[in-house]
Amino acid sequence: MGSSANGKGKENKASRQIQTIADLAVLAGVSPSTVSRALNDSPLINVETRARIQALAQEHNFQLHLGAQSLRRQRTKTLGVVVNSERPPGRTMSDPFLLEFLGEIASAAMQRGHDILLADAQTAPHDWCAHFLRGGRADGIIAIARFSERERQAARLAAAGAPFVAWGPALPSQPYCSVGSDDLQGGRQAVEHLICLGRERIAFLGAGSDCLEIQQRYEGYSAALAAAGRTVEPRYVAYAQSTGQAGYEAMRRLLVQAPDLDAIFVSSDVMAIGAIEALRGTGRTVPGDVAVVGYDDIALAAYVSPPLTTVRQRLGEAARLLVERLLAIVEGQPAPSVMLPTELIVRQSCGALSR
Repeated sequence: MGSSANGKGKENKASRQIQTIADLAVLAGVSPSTVSRALNDSPLINVETRARIQALAQEHNFQLHLGAQSLRRQRTKTLGVVVNSERPPGRTMSDPFLLEFLGEIASAAMQRGHDILLADAQTAPHDWCAHFLRGGRADGIIAIARFSERERQAARLAAAGAPFVAWGPALPSQPYCSVGSDDLQGGRQAVEHLICLGRERIAFLGAGSDCLEIQQRYEGYSAALAAAGRTVEPRYVAYAQSTGQAGYEAMRRLLVQAPDLDAIFVSSDVMAIGAIEALRGTGRTVPGDVAVVGYDDIALAAYVSPPLTTVRQRLGEAARLLVERLLAIVEGQPAPSVMLPTELIVRQSCGALSR
C-alpha cells in the first residue's frame, strides 16, 4: 500500500515538474535542443524520436508558448490563411465569395510587405499550430472557417499563445481576436426592405443551421418579422449547403411546402442565384411573383438576370483589419475584435427599382 502511494506521489511530482523544455528533455532522455526540434517538427530529428517526444509533451500537457517563440525567431514575412469551405468531398475551393475575400486578404498582406500561404482545412494537417507556426512557415494565422471548426482550434491556439485572428462573429468570452460583419443587422436590413415593399409571405433560405453567421442572419430575419407583428412559420424556412445547386434544390423544396411565398431572403448570393433559376423553372417571375434578396454582394450579383438585391459585406475593410490585427498580435500588441456594419444594395430582384 505504502509502495503504491509512493509511486503515485512520484508520478504526480514528475507531472508537476514538466514546465520547461529542459524538464521534458530529462524525462525523454535527450538534449533540450532535440526536444525543441521535435516539438517544432524539424526533419533533423527522426520520425520515431519526434513522435515519442511529442507524445510525452501531450501526456504531460506541455506545449511551447508560440507567442514568445514568434517574438524571438526571425520573421517569415508570411501569413498563414486557413480556409474551411463547405463543399462535398472532391470538390475544389471555388466559392466566389471566398475567392474574392482571399484576393482582398492577399492584397492587404502585400501592402504590409507580407505574402500569404493558403491551406485548406479539409486537407491540411489537423493541428494548424504545428503546420504553420512551429514549422516556421508563417508568422501568424488568419482562420476563415465555419464557427464550430474555428472554436475547436481556438482553445489550442490561445493556450499556446499563437498569433491568430479569425473571420466571423465574436463571442463575449472568446480568448482571441475576430473581425466579422454584423450579420443580425444584415438580416434585418434585407427583411425590413421586403416588408416595406409590401411582401407578405417572406421565406428564409440559409446555408447551414449550425453556422453562427447564418444563425445571426436568421435572427435578423425573425426580428424584422416580429417588429412588423408577424411570426416565423417553419414552412417558410429551409437550409442547404452554400452552393448554387443546393440553393436551386432547396428552393424547389420550399415551393412545395410553401407555394404561396412571395419573397425570400437567401443567406448567400451563390444560393440566391440558384434559387432564382428554380423559381424561373417553375414559371414564377422575379421579382413579379417572388422578390429575392441575397447576401455578400459578390461581383456576379450585379450581372445575373435580374440583377440581385443583396446585403454587402465590407470585405476590403475586413481583410485590412484581419492583417493589421494579426501583425499587431505578432508584435505583442493588443488587438480587439471588430464588428463591421453591412449595407443593403438595391437592384432589380426585389422589385424596388421597377416601381
